[in-house]
Amino acid sequence: MNDRLYRLFCGVAFFLLMLCVPPMLYGQTAASPAVRFIRFVGAKSFDTGRLEKIMETQARRFRWGRGHPLDEAVLQKDLERIEKFYKSKGFYDARVLGYRLIPLGGREVILEISVEEGRPVLVESVEVTVDDAAFGPWHDDLLKVIPLKPGRRFTSSDFYDTEKVVRHFLSLWGYPRAIVETQGTMDKEAKVARIEVHVALGPACFFGPVSVEGNQRVETDLIVKELTFRPGERYRAKALLDSQKRLMDLHLFTFVDVQPQLDASFESQVPVSVVVKEAKSQTVRFGAGYGTEDRLRGRVGYEYRNFLGQGRTLELDAKASSLVRFFEGRLTQPHFLYDPLRLSVSGGVSREMQESYTNVQYFLRPQVTWQLNEHWLLNAGPNVEANRLVDVGLTSQAIRPSDQKGEEYYVSSLVFGATYQKVDNILDPRRGVQFFQRLEWGGSAVGSEVGFVKFGLEGRSYLPIDPLGVLAFRAKWGSIAELENTARVPIFKRYFSGGSSSIRGYPYQKLGPLDDDGNPLGGLTLLELSGEWRFPLKNSWEGVLFVDVGNVYESRYELLWDQLRSTVGAGLRYKTPVGPLRLDFGYQLNPPHQDFFNRYQIHLSIGQAF
Repeated sequence: MNDRLYRLFCGVAFFLLMLCVPPMLYGQTAASPAVRFIRFVGAKSFDTGRLEKIMETQARRFRWGRGHPLDEAVLQKDLERIEKFYKSKGFYDARVLGYRLIPLGGREVILEISVEEGRPVLVESVEVTVDDAAFGPWHDDLLKVIPLKPGRRFTSSDFYDTEKVVRHFLSLWGYPRAIVETQGTMDKEAKVARIEVHVALGPACFFGPVSVEGNQRVETDLIVKELTFRPGERYRAKALLDSQKRLMDLHLFTFVDVQPQLDASFESQVPVSVVVKEAKSQTVRFGAGYGTEDRLRGRVGYEYRNFLGQGRTLELDAKASSLVRFFEGRLTQPHFLYDPLRLSVSGGVSREMQESYTNVQYFLRPQVTWQLNEHWLLNAGPNVEANRLVDVGLTSQAIRPSDQKGEEYYVSSLVFGATYQKVDNILDPRRGVQFFQRLEWGGSAVGSEVGFVKFGLEGRSYLPIDPLGVLAFRAKWGSIAELENTARVPIFKRYFSGGSSSIRGYPYQKLGPLDDDGNPLGGLTLLELSGEWRFPLKNSWEGVLFVDVGNVYESRYELLWDQLRSTVGAGLRYKTPVGPLRLDFGYQLNPPHQDFFNRYQIHLSIGQAF
């Protein structure tokens, strides 16, 4: 027993001794410094972070971070890279004067690199000749797109990009066979560069025959219909990119390549080759999630692409949460009647379990959409609903005849909508604008038991303020007007506000008219205004500060500015491939007199609030 204790004691002592062994026994000398910070002296034209990115030597930002000893050979290569970087940016006299290590304590040091930038070479002039003419067609437009500008710093990347930019510009105007030659002379003593761009236009070109390869199940004529050009039309390079995008948007292919065949033997005619790789025709999707409003949610979807040919898509979708359960089927037919139109017919059943009511709805919604261009989408179609209020959770004094439990409503209406989207990322926009408009009209002329006009507008704007993040703004307004003999539209057609995607200082649907128990009544007019600053934190994390203002009013077209409710708050975002995970904390600045809920709210969801 004593022998075992002795061996255990020796083992522990040996382990503790190894922890105290000098680093040199692990192949790292105790004298090797570890870089804690990198500092640049004399670097005025570029951010020091940009210079650090081109170096292999890296600083250990945090004391608990894993540091590496300074490698002199690697550092020397870093100094050479810094000089090459400066020369590529027009500083041909730039040089690294040297470096020094400033002790911080222990092995940690500050690496200080001294740089002498010198004067940069500036572009003195840019001359363009087209077909040997000093002032040819598009002369001024060409000067605008050329990255080298008089008075600006000369860089080698801009010089090499000039030929590519000019060729692309001319291909947009139907001259894909243009020959571009870029020449430059540099006076290093005067620090000026003179640029000459010579263009030989070549023949004006037109689209030639189209060949399609790689398709087996998808019909060739469907692929040709999706192209935004036809043989004989004037050549446009943008039409090739638009065609490729349209084919990918069909979700029938995993790969699409639309390329011009610029063989000189064809002269003014440019044949086009389309190569595709077909995707699987059927997909089953499962999804689950959690949010503070709909709690645990699950979703199952089935998609059959190219159903019965000609690009038709059949979709079946089922969802269940604490707020809604629905099953929906949708059949989409591209090229309906003629090329720009698309027909979508959806139908199904849903059960909405909202704060103040439960409504069962059977619906059928045929819709025709018209993709006007890459940003504008128009849609129109009938909407047929059979509704039954299976439960109404309001006080007896607040229940109106239109909101009685067991009431059934047949609603037939016409819906018109318009969407404009020009953003860099649909799931997490950082730049651009969005606009949504929806008009719904129902009346006896189309067989509806409820007469009404419901009109809504929403606009969103995203402004990058790099490197400080993004400013995002949203404005939403809507109103409902009763028509004919309808004294009050049913509760399931009215507006509600409050929650994670509207006014975040209020619980879900609890902003606006309430009954004596705090249950939402809904209203006929809605106004919501929001602004937020999304700023980067570390890695995939993002912080948010926001202001939300809005309310719901009982009457149509009513807008009382003194009754607008304001909230402020802060939040966190974690970026994922399907959109950011979102946690928001909202606080009411001017709450209503009723004391039904807290002045602060916490929301957990996925995707940006807008």
